[in-house]
Amino acid sequence: MKALQPAVLIVLLACMGLLNSLGSDILIPALPAMRSDLGISSWQAQQTISLFFFASAFMSLWYGALADAYGRRRIILISLLLLAIAAAASAFPAGIEMLWGLRIAQGVAAGAGMVVSRSILHDLHHGPTAQHLLGRITMLQTLSLIATPVIGAWLSTHFGWRAVFVALSAAAFALAGIYWRWLPETLPPERRLSLHPVALARAYLHALRTPRFVRLSVAHVANWTSMAIYVVSAPSIVIHLLGKAATEIYLIYAPITFGLTAGFWAFPHLLRQLKGGPLLATAYRVLAAAVGLNLLLSGLLPAGPGVVLPLFAYSFGLALALPILIGGAIEPLRQSAGVAASLQTFLQFAMIALAAGLIAPWLWDSLFTLALGTGLLTLIGGGAVYLEHKAGLPGAATPHLHSET
Repeated sequence: MKALQPAVLIVLLACMGLLNSLGSDILIPALPAMRSDLGISSWQAQQTISLFFFASAFMSLWYGALADAYGRRRIILISLLLLAIAAAASAFPAGIEMLWGLRIAQGVAAGAGMVVSRSILHDLHHGPTAQHLLGRITMLQTLSLIATPVIGAWLSTHFGWRAVFVALSAAAFALAGIYWRWLPETLPPERRLSLHPVALARAYLHALRTPRFVRLSVAHVANWTSMAIYVVSAPSIVIHLLGKAATEIYLIYAPITFGLTAGFWAFPHLLRQLKGGPLLATAYRVLAAAVGLNLLLSGLLPAGPGVVLPLFAYSFGLALALPILIGGAIEPLRQSAGVAASLQTFLQFAMIALAAGLIAPWLWDSLFTLALGTGLLTLIGGGAVYLEHKAGLPGAATPHLHSET
């Protein structure tokens, strides 16, 4: 197999990992228009997001095993075609129940993106190189955090909420064509695993019995869910707490996007100076400072655009920790990277679904309660990293300091 150039690999995997973000973030700004047009409640509209993530979470458990058995390329192409068809049908639903079903189908399809993307990365690279590439991939993906909702808001405002699904369908068809042309298969037949239920159960149990995988995955998911709470709460924050128009949703997405971008840009430079363990400790100091500032500003100052500025610092710290946590979790399970990526992605999507459907609506009436929720989740993640450090495992003390062979 001809090796992919790093720049090409970064772009292909970044777009692949964006399927869930694209399927959710582009719709969030259109929820008020959809609610008004279909005559549904805010809760019913919000479930189009949470059901999407629940379906993604469920299927992410199986995509890794399917990709380990049948190869990466076939799975992602089939998923993209399903996403394109379901999105096109969502532009003309007979009612909210039909739209819920189509959103579940979209979630089923989009669940392949992040799992297959991480599996391909670990097929080709490991150690510091994998961390470096993952940082660049995720940095590129963060640009969608501000671009995708703005596109969704513009489409909804000028062409109606149905145009959002037309655009999503067109993007999925375009990506399928790109991967058909340029994405090679990275898992040769001799390395593929059996789909036999006993072998599959053993692979999942082995991952769940690997303390390093569990602890670092929990830390990553806790951090990411903290940020996701603000992402899914953005319309409510902007409209009800800040008193702005829905098109000004960038007030939430901009500090998150710029913080993540700055963090992922700085990551490889800091990794060369600090190595894995000290850099992870630095990341959590940044997260702790951001949480403290967020609680202070939201508790003492009236609601205003400046109150959400700590999101920049939090996102910066999250970006520094993310490649170490994800790479450190999967590294001991490279022989079954698909299964490991599936479990990790399942945890992430399940928590995002819980955040969208339950946690965020419970917290978004106040910037202070949102800050409290973020602080609690960050504390859980920090606790998992502390346990990893106390266990004396390489994953927390000096993750991935070996050379790639």
